[in-house]
Amino acid sequence: MKISVALVEDEPYASARIKKLIKNDPTFEIVGEVTGVEEALKMLQFKKPDVVFLDIKMPDGTGFDVLSQLPSDCNPYVVFVTAYDDFALKAFEYNAIDYILKPYENSRFYKVTEKAKEFVSLRRSSVINQQISDLMKREEQPSQSEVNQIKITEKGWDVFIDYPDILLFEAHGNYCKVHLKSRFYIYKETMKKLEKELSNMEFIRIHRSYIVNLTNINAVQYIGKGEYEFELCNATKLVSGRSFASDIKEYLSIKVKT
Repeated sequence: MKISVALVEDEPYASARIKKLIKNDPTFEIVGEVTGVEEALKMLQFKKPDVVFLDIKMPDGTGFDVLSQLPSDCNPYVVFVTAYDDFALKAFEYNAIDYILKPYENSRFYKVTEKAKEFVSLRRSSVINQQISDLMKREEQPSQSEVNQIKITEKGWDVFIDYPDILLFEAHGNYCKVHLKSRFYIYKETMKKLEKELSNMEFIRIHRSYIVNLTNINAVQYIGKGEYEFELCNATKLVSGRSFASDIKEYLSIKVKT
């Protein structure tokens, strides 16, 4: 894992020391080095480093001026390196991961670099996990063709059936039969789940055993006692269940003939 680092430091000696210490760890790669606020703004937005070692007081402003002007898509982890101890509280208001006070021991600097590794690793893991999650969601979303079709596997072959070609679904144990005009297929789905999946489509459940395609109905006749006779486009006739009478009235909007 390579971690990109930028330096914003106006003192040559201080900058040289930071570079020397960073280069002792091959994980880090210095991608930019500047001495002032304006240069820092340009460099950070262009390089977008993982970590920036930032001085507080510079000739043309402060490290806080840099951070307050960075756009939201440029958010490196910040380590303040300064000789001033009265800015520590303000530094952490800018989400700094550490505040190194000059002069400092090498061991103190290396503790900071280890912390920086942990922060960058966590961020990258979070990004990767989000990318995986987004990819899985995209894969779970059906394509337009899948929305308009069902897939049935028969004898090792996948058969795709357009919903408009389906006359009805008929209960068949724990599965159902998908009836077309001249044949049927066994579909490994329950009627209960099917009814839910088809709720926003041109289908209606008329019986515990039947879900019919409204677009393939030739005629509907009320035959009494809360029952209707449906004639499909292939001349098949079905009698509805009494418990479905109100649904049939609502969805078909027919005039009841007695």
